[in-house]
Amino acid sequence: MLLRTRILYAILVVSASARPNVALADDAIEGVQPAALDQPRIFMCLRRDARGKSLETADKEALSGIEAFLDTGASGVVLSSDTCGKLGVKSEHARDGKEIAYEDVGVGGSERFAVAEPLFFALAPYPNGEDPTNYDKPFGPIRAQIRPEGGILALIAPGMDVAGMPAMSGKVVVIDTKPLAQMDKLRTNVVPPGDRSIPKTNSHVPLTYVSFARFTKISSAGAIGPSVTGNPMIGPDPFNPSDKRKPIVVTYKGKTASGTFLLDTGAATSMISTKLAKELGIKLNENGSPIGLAKDQTFSLPVGGLGGAKNASGLFFDRLEIPTSGNRPIAYAKAPLLICDITVMDDQKNSFTLDGVLGLNYFVASAEITGGLLPDVGKMVDSPFRYIVIDHARGELGLAPN
Repeated sequence: MLLRTRILYAILVVSASARPNVALADDAIEGVQPAALDQPRIFMCLRRDARGKSLETADKEALSGIEAFLDTGASGVVLSSDTCGKLGVKSEHARDGKEIAYEDVGVGGSERFAVAEPLFFALAPYPNGEDPTNYDKPFGPIRAQIRPEGGILALIAPGMDVAGMPAMSGKVVVIDTKPLAQMDKLRTNVVPPGDRSIPKTNSHVPLTYVSFARFTKISSAGAIGPSVTGNPMIGPDPFNPSDKRKPIVVTYKGKTASGTFLLDTGAATSMISTKLAKELGIKLNENGSPIGLAKDQTFSLPVGGLGGAKNASGLFFDRLEIPTSGNRPIAYAKAPLLICDITVMDDQKNSFTLDGVLGLNYFVASAEITGGLLPDVGKMVDSPFRYIVIDHARGELGLAPN
């Protein structure tokens, strides 16, 4: 399941003008804006054999490093058709000779992919992927999804590749937010558990890994699909009624709703379902947009992912609490959330809608964004955290304050 949601424009990285305020009464973080100023990336190189030579482009530069979004909301690794063409990556075929088609669902609907030949992947920290000595030991084999390119997104960001959960499984993701406040991009690395470079963190959020494989489809019976791994969520397993893990809690005008949110590093913004929004007493029109609120209390953003793009509207909720392994949650005041449903359906027509998505705007520098493909960037705030550590071996999100 490729659940990533991405704002459909390239946000220029600019210096955050202020830090989020911290309310002295309960240490709630205040000032987070609707859109993150950047998203984590990683460099990848591909091999057909673990000990073989890296695949390279056929031009004079003979490049092998791929810049990819590091996306916990993606259950698989996604390569663009542009990347596959340049590196000579082949697609898999069924016994009848037809190319295997894999169908996945996301924020904009369903989308079909081809399935790549088995490949071994190696990762290098971002932005230092140009040095071949920075790549780690190859792992795999992994069958990636091949995404056909088209539309305006391909013109803006051709060759968009995604390092999803199979690239991170059992490893530790370290994101340094400091460069983003200095007109630079996030620094990201994926390291083995116990690596000495992993910074210490003092807030720890338990993660729940959930598989969405049953909501995908493969065109040919018996064909081998792409490699997929469960996605990290915060809260109880939505498919396990006996799971007692603490949920994310949202409060608005005296009412409280709780649920399990996808932790999505591929999402620049965060969302809450229409179901939870209604539980909080919010009135919605036929398009799912809030009504009866002052203009300065709401915002809208174009979001895109699988199946295309759509506009979504949201508002600033009174409070959002993320559960930790300690007694005190991580709390946000005036918390921005789009109201948007991401619904999937299996072969038996059983549907499931995410309670919400927790995107990067709660963890890195964020901004008020208005407009379309050429947006206006308004109020900006720095990240409340210096380091973000996603430990997939321990199932834990660690945060170090800024």
